[in-house]
Amino acid sequence: MKRPLALVLFVVVAAGVMSPGTACADPANSVNLGVGGVFQIIPHCNANIFFVEYEHMLGPKIAVLGRGSDIDYKFDDGKYLENGRPRGVDLGARYYPAGGMKGLFIGGTLGYWVTDWTFTDYQGTASETQGKGDSKAIRANVDIGARFPIGSSPVSIMPALHVGRFFSSSTCEYTAPASRAGTSCSQDGEVSAFYGFLAVSIGIGF
Repeated sequence: MKRPLALVLFVVVAAGVMSPGTACADPANSVNLGVGGVFQIIPHCNANIFFVEYEHMLGPKIAVLGRGSDIDYKFDDGKYLENGRPRGVDLGARYYPAGGMKGLFIGGTLGYWVTDWTFTDYQGTASETQGKGDSKAIRANVDIGARFPIGSSPVSIMPALHVGRFFSSSTCEYTAPASRAGTSCSQDGEVSAFYGFLAVSIGIGF
């Protein structure tokens, strides 16, 4: 995939060009580029998650955090197929027990998200229905992870576990068959529930 490959190449170049003389022992800021997967804790659902974060140390152990995310997912259990693209912005904070942007961290955010999705409901060839929908949601997210610096450079590897929930409202309409096209439906998108995923970020402190 192009976006994860581009991120990996960026990390390799950044780690290579950062010399010990430019290292930040105790950075006050960090830009973190991340990827993740396993979007929901349910079978048949796969996702690719891409995000960028900005962190700023507000105190010795507390950092404020802003995050923008773009996700594409597919749910397919053989009877119901859904493809969607959630996008959102989250604001929150992280706590570093060791102080500074070092070691273990625990964070929490709240965000506003929008999702466009399409679905196909297989109830036999004669009664197959298709539709599209959009959702608006407040997302509550908790992440637990750690920063592992690359040598003496300001670059860190940041694995983390994210868990949370979307609190969503959705609208939906049928697009097929023709007799039902344009009429409303009660379908909810598959992202309107609890989720959990593993992610890895590259943090660049300054």
